[in-house]
Amino acid sequence: MDQNVPYMPSVKNLSEILTAIQKAAVPESFTHEFLKDLGFTSSNDRAFIKLFRYLGMLDVSGKPQTHYREFVDGSKTKAVLAQRIRAAYDDLYNANPKAHEKTAEHLKGWFKTKTGAGDAVALKMASTLKAFASCADFAATHPLHKVEEKEKSSPEEKLVEEKPEIKTKIDLPSAQFGLVYRIEVHLPDTQNIDTFRAIFKAMREELMG
Repeated sequence: MDQNVPYMPSVKNLSEILTAIQKAAVPESFTHEFLKDLGFTSSNDRAFIKLFRYLGMLDVSGKPQTHYREFVDGSKTKAVLAQRIRAAYDDLYNANPKAHEKTAEHLKGWFKTKTGAGDAVALKMASTLKAFASCADFAATHPLHKVEEKEKSSPEEKLVEEKPEIKTKIDLPSAQFGLVYRIEVHLPDTQNIDTFRAIFKAMREELMG
């Protein structure tokens, strides 16, 4: 977790900002002007951009990232926000998986110890986290990124992952027991998918024929 934890001086508009973002088109860059266009002109609201960047919704230049686009999808909004909170405050959640259920006053001590901030600033850090968490659903599951990770695997890795474990049971007339064989296949180092298909086809014909 980055110890330079951003915070909002006031979180009274936070929920409304999040709602407005979901209703608006995804901007090329999330700037102060865009925030004003959403109807939030207070200087206290400007810190929201740092928070959204801290959560991984924006890159350093303010360009919306994949998580941002997932967030504006109404079916994923709360789950994505919870996921990004856990990722951004990973040290806190490693220490307490239900940190969002603690009071801001309780979390203040943790932020104070972790960042070296004074009481007032640590409390604002804690209050900012609590405000974001109140708009998230930590009970929801969001498997999207696990799917993305599998999609990034090479073709031969996919074939290995999808290859079922082959079990053969042989019943011997002289004994009432079965034997289970596990076959381990060492695949060649090749990018040719047809090679793997041929190997598994031959195995299937040999074992099932």
